[in-house]
Amino acid sequence: MKLLLLLLPASLLAFSTAAQAAADCADAQTQADINACIGSAYKASDKRLNDLYGQYRQRLDAGQKKALTAAQKAWLNYRDLSCQFETSSVGGGSGFQMAYSNCLETMTDNRIKELQTLSDCQAGDFNCPAPKP
Repeated sequence: MKLLLLLLPASLLAFSTAAQAAADCADAQTQADINACIGSAYKASDKRLNDLYGQYRQRLDAGQKKALTAAQKAWLNYRDLSCQFETSSVGGGSGFQMAYSNCLETMTDNRIKELQTLSDCQAGDFNCPAPKP
């Protein structure tokens, strides 16, 4: 209960910060402002991914941790290369950073969903390496 009370203000702050960032992004006027907004959105997604990854990893045994680490490293490489390819048509242009950050955010959000599914899986599911306690 104490932990919940400690986390509540932090989560409210994060929510209000995200809401403020979204409002600021809606008013972005320049490409640099748009790039900064989309970059911030990607950084927020990346933080959520890292937090979930760390939480999920805690309940794995040593072999599972090694396998998840290898899978995550491979996924990061795939994400980066895929986004480089997908945005290659705008490389060097003023919209490149926006397109690249948007791709990173989209792929990161998809990975969050994948890890959340693993994190929430139940005993008896054949695709569940570590059932939710």
